[in-house]
Amino acid sequence: MSLLNSPEGQQGDTSPEGPSTTTASGDFPETPTQADPSSGTSAGDPLPTESSSSAVRTDGPVTSSGTNEPPYDDPVDGLTLTDVTVQLAGDRRRDSMLRLDDQLSIDIVDDRFEVRGRGHVEWECDTIGLRTVVVDGRHARVYAETREVDSCRTPDNAAGRGPWAITFTITGRFEGGRPDALTASVQGPFIENSGVFVTEPL
Repeated sequence: MSLLNSPEGQQGDTSPEGPSTTTASGDFPETPTQADPSSGTSAGDPLPTESSSSAVRTDGPVTSSGTNEPPYDDPVDGLTLTDVTVQLAGDRRRDSMLRLDDQLSIDIVDDRFEVRGRGHVEWECDTIGLRTVVVDGRHARVYAETREVDSCRTPDNAAGRGPWAITFTITGRFEGGRPDALTASVQGPFIENSGVFVTEPL
């Protein structure tokens, strides 16, 4: 994996210049459909797939660097992000009409943070990984991205093609104190506007 705060890891980042629109913490609402107004699935889409295991780690743990490449400033006052990890929930939901919103929320407890998200991937086996983990001056940034997994992308697996809505969490810790703000994002070709951002002042 390339360095998360290297120029290669930053290429294509679409972080907005100004403050980002945040989503409320809590459970994500689901958009009603004609097939079942309470389910959030479109007609013909199956129920969520069930997993016999709990959340699965897909990336991390990662610690932010003490020096950054442009466009990010070096962290100040020893601020660091540690133990940054991505985990996927055990269920996936086919969402062929993209009716479910891509969403993020941030919870902060003491020196720990948790980003809860939902995003879309093209194939059932695709996943979420870390793209950028930096402290930019006094602003922490944790950017995730969707990643293709070749194991199910085969011609004989038409049922594996979605899009699929997947839920995930990104957890980590602040060291050296809290930064002024934490911005999180998830980016990918099947994510609304190619990327969803949320910023939490600290």
